[in-house]
Amino acid sequence: MTSAADLPTPPAPDLAALPRLVVLDMAGTTVDDRDEVYRVLREAVQREGARVDDTTFQRWMGTEKRAAITHLLDVGGIDPDDELVETAFAWFLAELARTYTEAPPVPLPGVEQALRALRDAGIAIALTTGFFRDIADMILGRMGWEVGPDELLDAVVCGDEVPAGRPAPDMIRAAMAITGVEDPAAVLSAGDTAVDIASARAAGATAVGVLTGHLSREDVLAEGADLVLDSVADLPGRLGLGARA
Repeated sequence: MTSAADLPTPPAPDLAALPRLVVLDMAGTTVDDRDEVYRVLREAVQREGARVDDTTFQRWMGTEKRAAITHLLDVGGIDPDDELVETAFAWFLAELARTYTEAPPVPLPGVEQALRALRDAGIAIALTTGFFRDIADMILGRMGWEVGPDELLDAVVCGDEVPAGRPAPDMIRAAMAITGVEDPAAVLSAGDTAVDIASARAAGATAVGVLTGHLSREDVLAEGADLVLDSVADLPGRLGLGARA
């Protein structure tokens, strides 16, 4: 995994400008999955004998999941050979699909209304996620979130569709390409993990940390966020588009 320290740190963007594109993480930022993705990720490596402390595990929250499994096995004292990684990853996908089928994720409170307010203001919306496409599509399908000109979302970019996952800026740049936004200063990217913030900064976008995950306000500021919000539900109000949905 590329560390945040290895990535360029652009100057802080102008927070007063209304963005043309808002890029949002899924689990913990826009979607409430009751932390199942992280439970299943941790179990996937523990089943193979890896033991990882909470601080180390948190650094891999929000990253592409096959890469996360590879590195968590390694730091957990297990040789991550290709066969073992594929075994652990296959179990992760199957268990996540099972738990999401039994208890589907739901939008975090006020988030869907906030996304509609952004869309009504002419702002494009993209979701990015460390999930593979099949898992992301299952979650979005169960919530009724569609992609299209007259739908809630303009784009969804998954961790298996770019050369490098977070903290690299590739998913944000892919979302920019899909929506036709060329200037990173016109992009606001929000997430609940340290790698979300690092990815936004590497892309040159406004980096927003939200407190619906496991980071405190102090943690988010320490990671270099330009703005801290309690929830994505607060974003329209912060942009002057009205009160919290």
